[in-house]
Amino acid sequence: MPPSLDAFARALEADAGDPDLLSDQGWEAFSLCGRTPSLIARPASHEAAARVLARADEMGLGVVPWGGGTGRRTGYPPERYEVALSTERLAGAVDFLREDLTAVVGAGMTIDALDRLTAPEGQTAGLDPSYPHRSTVGGAILAERSGPMRIRWGRARDRVMRMRVALADGTTHTYGALVVKNVTGYDMNRLLAGSWGTLAVVTELAVRLYKAPERVGARAAGFASAEGAFAAARHLMGTTLTPVWVEVADAGRASALEERLPGPWCLAAAFGDFEEGLAEQLRRFEDFLTAHGGKDLARLSDAEARRLGRELADPPGGDFAMASGLAFRASGRLDQLPRFARAAGEAAARGRYRAAVAAHAGSGVLRCWLAPQDYEASPQAAWEAFVAACRAGAERGRGRTVHVRLDGGPNGLRETAVVWGEDAIDPAALDLMRRLKREYDPKRTLSPGRFVGRL
Repeated sequence: MPPSLDAFARALEADAGDPDLLSDQGWEAFSLCGRTPSLIARPASHEAAARVLARADEMGLGVVPWGGGTGRRTGYPPERYEVALSTERLAGAVDFLREDLTAVVGAGMTIDALDRLTAPEGQTAGLDPSYPHRSTVGGAILAERSGPMRIRWGRARDRVMRMRVALADGTTHTYGALVVKNVTGYDMNRLLAGSWGTLAVVTELAVRLYKAPERVGARAAGFASAEGAFAAARHLMGTTLTPVWVEVADAGRASALEERLPGPWCLAAAFGDFEEGLAEQLRRFEDFLTAHGGKDLARLSDAEARRLGRELADPPGGDFAMASGLAFRASGRLDQLPRFARAAGEAAARGRYRAAVAAHAGSGVLRCWLAPQDYEASPQAAWEAFVAACRAGAERGRGRTVHVRLDGGPNGLRETAVVWGEDAIDPAALDLMRRLKREYDPKRTLSPGRFVGRL
């Protein structure tokens, strides 16, 4: 062990007296973009997490906060990665304020565990990132991993009422309060949400809850083209119907789902309500699909609709999940989604891949997964084609901004790709992000080089 790591370990042992705090075993499970840590820290309290950061900052070690590891393929490789700070021992329920629709939980609690806590009371946080059995509450918020239900419950960051955090130098703060209107200055919770662990480590969160719908049902119909499916989805968002989620998927994505969906392009939407209200919404949606050219109507029960919602949040498996696979993401206005779908097709053709495409069609987010057809597949060609085709529709002056992100791919592609699409971000915004990083983490202790602009 290098002298600095050895001194770090000895200092923490003296500080904490916790034999389970540090380990040099199992580091392979914490690999990130081809990098692995030398030590894994598993603090069991907020104070212990702060001590880990204070010692690492003092000794110039790089620390990467670690929740469920579901975002390990996103971002640049960290410049330094000596310590993985896992929140797995910060996974308990601190308080459940049922009457106030609020749950206070450790950052390491999984989404599934949060749902098990709130469901018996008929409540939900509406968080639906990929792999909810592994995704943590802290990770979903800090990485802003909003899924299909964003159109019903809002973005992940909208759920946070209070955060308890430790900064890179070990100082601690609590931002927000257990009331909705709790600040008059900067909203630090929103600043940290989406920062991917580059500014602070969150150890505890107060999460806003909502009344869960009594029943859920879904309907799906096939369309001959992406343009037809997305046009119908855009019109749906202008009606008085209130879907829980609205998804468009191509045949490649639909074939990987347990529920059989019509195609070749499918528009599916779920609704949640009491029984009579649900029946009325589903009836109106069926009429809507027929009026907008939908064919081969599929009716999904409560259980089928809930299962499909979870499946749509997860990436496809099989060849698409292999290390040689690619995962791209584009977001913009709803009228840009057909262009993004065409971009996915161009990326597959140029790079020699098979594509699976799905979109949160009410939120303007399209995801594309590519599996290589043969050994001549070119990740670089696929990425460049996707970026160019997506951005061809960007018109900043008319509000048509486009954001493109590499969510997964071979490590070699990260050396040349602009992973976060920051080359299309306003330079003033990037400068502000750099100044925030210098203010909150001047020694670049937390996830150095992983985030936008290699912050």
